[in-house]
Amino acid sequence: DLFANGINQMRVAYPSCDIQFTVEGDARSVWDANRLHQLLDNLVVNAIKYGFADSPVRVTLTGNDEEVVLTVRNRGPVIEPQLRTRIFDPLRRGGSPLSDQAREGDGSLGLGLFISREIAIAHGGDIDVESDESETVFTVRLPRAGAHHPQTYGSLAAQLKSFG
Repeated sequence: DLFANGINQMRVAYPSCDIQFTVEGDARSVWDANRLHQLLDNLVVNAIKYGFADSPVRVTLTGNDEEVVLTVRNRGPVIEPQLRTRIFDPLRRGGSPLSDQAREGDGSLGLGLFISREIAIAHGGDIDVESDESETVFTVRLPRAGAHHPQTYGSLAAQLKSFG
């Protein structure tokens, strides 16, 4: 299974992190496996990076008749409401545009959540974030049909080239 394999790879890459994975219902569908693996990786790494070290990252995959819902939950600092509206914009981390100095800090360009959003959209789905004192939750909704929009991948590639 695409998501189980991705979680297992994350557990190997981050052995000191408690990454929990639960599947509820039938979560199978037809998608671009490489892109969804990238989406999962971006969300889990983000949860590890910005969550509290002593708190687990909880990943849940829930399937129903119409869609499959992926949630990634972690405990960490609250993402303020005004930042949530911009968190999926390119070259942002924590809602602020990244300076060249900030980009050099951990090698991150602030593109992970932007790419994740574009992958969800390319599959006919969406992504959202909720955050409060108890946890931060990223929710990806993917229609069962796995509606691919190849033009979105082309658009994403063109946008990423402009950041190079």
